[in-house]
Amino acid sequence: MKIKALSVYSKILSFFMVLLGFSSCDNGAAEYGTPYAKFIVKGKVVDKEDNAVSGLKVALGRAGDIGDGIKRTYYIDSINTDKNGAFKLSVEEFPTSQKFVIKYEDIDKEENGLFGTVTDTVQFADPSFTNGSNSWYAGETVEDLGAVILEPEKDEE
Repeated sequence: MKIKALSVYSKILSFFMVLLGFSSCDNGAAEYGTPYAKFIVKGKVVDKEDNAVSGLKVALGRAGDIGDGIKRTYYIDSINTDKNGAFKLSVEEFPTSQKFVIKYEDIDKEENGLFGTVTDTVQFADPSFTNGSNSWYAGETVEDLGAVILEPEKDEE
């Protein structure tokens, strides 16, 4: 008798679970995640005579406080400048005003002249996004830095 009661109870419970499971699927596809957008930073690195600087590492990242007043910068994307000194980096973040750290670093040393490492910031204030495809992907925005002029390091003699 106890087994029959459990069997009937199990069937009733299964019936309600099936109804609840199917009724929750009629609202369309479930979307999980966080809204995001692509932030693109591009430019061209030149020296003070307007010559393109190729082979320079350009990195894009974030600076943040990791606790106890300790600040750390972590880089999300990096690329070497091409023969024309051009670079293009992108980061996917929440679609709102953003501030990034950009670092220019001479990794080939004397091949194209000796340049010191330079760190700067890129601000996307009230960005407008294009080519968004759905409620989660807002699209992309571009910040063109134009010509970024780097000073060569002075020879120590």
